[in-house]
Amino acid sequence: MNPMPKLFNWSGRFADLDSGHQNAIAQLIQEGGAINGTKDEILLRLQRTRKIAVLSEHENGRVVGVAALKTPTRNYRQKKFADAGFAITGFEEALELGYVVIHADWRGHQLSGGLVDLILHEITAPAFATTDSDTMRKNLTRSGFTRVGRDWQGNKGALSLWIFMPT
Repeated sequence: MNPMPKLFNWSGRFADLDSGHQNAIAQLIQEGGAINGTKDEILLRLQRTRKIAVLSEHENGRVVGVAALKTPTRNYRQKKFADAGFAITGFEEALELGYVVIHADWRGHQLSGGLVDLILHEITAPAFATTDSDTMRKNLTRSGFTRVGRDWQGNKGALSLWIFMPT
């Protein structure tokens, strides 16, 4: 059995990454199914993120995990809260935690929680997340998010709304 390669975390602005890393992140998000769209469409969306956290293999720099703090549009934010049947009061300008993806080779190693934590350090105002993943539900609970409203049907499964109020 091969020893697990060393990994390192990086977080910052997407624009601060070189084009190779930007493309690798967009490809990982596309392959992980976090966004439906072409790689170019995903790159455009990533340019609008507030912060991105990246997990890479130390030896070769291969990107194996990503999470982002997004600035969603007002209509998108309102729709998610309406879908959950939860009042948006206090979250009208909330940022969204999302695009949390771990490469298929690395799933099962409990890595996504560390990426969520890197993003959480930047949240100073109300934020939210939506997910259809049991793993993410556990990460969000552990990180201080609260599940609110009702679940609704998404493209891949039942989505739930999670809110976060920093202390």
